[in-house]
Amino acid sequence: MNKKSLLKRLLSGIIAAAVTASLAFTGSVFAANTAGEGASFEDLSQNEIVEAMAPAWNLGNQLEAVSGNKASETAWGNPVITQETLKMVKDAGFKAVRIPVSYFARIGAAPNYTIEADWLKRIKEVVDMAMAEGLYAIINMHGDGYTSMVNNGAWLLCNAPADEQPAIKAKYEACWKQIATTFKDYDEHLIFESMNEEFDGGYSGPQLEYYQNINAYNQIFVDTVRKTSENNSKRWLLVPGWNTDIGYTTGNYGFEIPTDTNRASSIPADEQRIMISVHYYNPWDFCGEGKFNKIEWGTEAEVKTLQDLFTNCYNKFVAKGYPVIIGETGAVDQDNLDSRVKFYSEVCKAARSRGMVPVVWDNNGHGTGPDKFGLFNRSTFEVTQPEIIDAIMKAYEGDPLPFVPSVPYTKDDALGIIYSTKKKDATLLAAGTAGDDLAGATQVKVTFDCAPDVSFNQYANLNIITDDKGNEVSIPGDSDVVGALGLTVTADLKSALKSGDKYSISAYTSSWTDASDYVFLVGKLEFLDANGNVLKTIDKNSLPVGIMGDLNGDGEVTTADVGIINSYAKHVAEPTGDELRLADMDGSGDISTADVGIANSIAVKGAKG
Repeated sequence: MNKKSLLKRLLSGIIAAAVTASLAFTGSVFAANTAGEGASFEDLSQNEIVEAMAPAWNLGNQLEAVSGNKASETAWGNPVITQETLKMVKDAGFKAVRIPVSYFARIGAAPNYTIEADWLKRIKEVVDMAMAEGLYAIINMHGDGYTSMVNNGAWLLCNAPADEQPAIKAKYEACWKQIATTFKDYDEHLIFESMNEEFDGGYSGPQLEYYQNINAYNQIFVDTVRKTSENNSKRWLLVPGWNTDIGYTTGNYGFEIPTDTNRASSIPADEQRIMISVHYYNPWDFCGEGKFNKIEWGTEAEVKTLQDLFTNCYNKFVAKGYPVIIGETGAVDQDNLDSRVKFYSEVCKAARSRGMVPVVWDNNGHGTGPDKFGLFNRSTFEVTQPEIIDAIMKAYEGDPLPFVPSVPYTKDDALGIIYSTKKKDATLLAAGTAGDDLAGATQVKVTFDCAPDVSFNQYANLNIITDDKGNEVSIPGDSDVVGALGLTVTADLKSALKSGDKYSISAYTSSWTDASDYVFLVGKLEFLDANGNVLKTIDKNSLPVGIMGDLNGDGEVTTADVGIINSYAKHVAEPTGDELRLADMDGSGDISTADVGIANSIAVKGAKG
């Protein structure tokens, strides 16, 4: 438990008992002394800051609302934010609030780019309301980079021409210097987020040139905030990738974590103070579109996609000391309460078990259809979606769900590397003669990872050749997760294996998408019986140790080995499983004259050398 939280509860009880008449005034002073401006700064570790903030809530469509080219708190129909607004959120059980903020024409002209004092003052007032409730608060630069808002004065544009980027960066630096200076005396309850959903406005994927601009903005943000010193030199800072998209941030698309060389020297060298921001509205036709095309959610495959994406975040960032904040997540009301309850519950459970903070989006939109994300009524201060809030809070009861992170395979430890989309170039995974240990095998189960830039989806089937006759099973992808780990597929053998039967298992892909290198890495292959029991597991550790083509084990490929391989090709002798793999020079799963030729070529070169 946070030491300040315990102190606050103890003192609150004393104050309430002794000075009931002045509770409101005393509480305000008390909060200012224990959270926010002037409070002592408590260094929280990665795990401590995540536990202190989750679950969290978005104060959406307020300080980022825009009328014309001016950010305005009530421009999109919401009432003025009051202390009761934040109290309502705290009383529901939320621990943190994300406060989106836009600036637009509230920023003055070059070279100073002065932010209007009244606007900074209002932002500060709302942050103080959160602090008074003991809530953690995230403030950002929200809409100034929206390409859809260019006519309103959006300017933080990663896709602006290169000759405009210096002015954009100067303006961005000047703004964050002012914001950071305003809040430099606030304690650890305040987090800055550099920007929101920054991209080129298209949906064809990240463009590297523009992604590099986003990385540059994040670096300017970190450097600028840190250089304002005071508590800003050690507070947690939050940065997003392309469109704050979970896949484009965790995948191999160009996101770079900014360096943090200007932070306080008191922070241990092996400890981070950078958080990663991602959003999760997946699938969009369920979460955000509100057209009643998809109103149900919660199948095993849908839950697994969610978990795989969050596991990618864990492997990419959390495991390396960078907390992940799911800065926005939610599902619009389509008169589908059961599915929405399931969605919020699974998001929060998966986030909690992986050390991530979910921040549910709420724009005070009520009713059904697009943009109806409201959980509270900000005019009446009533909870409008009690079942959803209850599901969120139940996800934080007791211990988190068990989570064993998938360790990515590498080329060196993979059983097989799948590059090809051609059957004739399939990768051999297992071959040999079945013994008693494989008698009764009816299926093979393949465990594999996707390449960092590939999804195992409808465009990337995995085809498993189940015997030396070329019989195969084509398995369509079921995950849109880029670089998904620990995926499994199962293929039926044409008939159950008997002791003495030959077997050969190969795989190739019919991927329609380009990969920068391989498409899949196969980690292991399991033979299963009719009841699903594992009879035998084959992985890299179970493969024969030796040099391909070296059948007599003398450490080199010679004409003696060529003779052995030739005897297998002519069926004069039968290889064991290990011998078959060492003799199968072309990876076809069978020993043929082609293998003899390859081995002979190696032997001849060796003799000449």
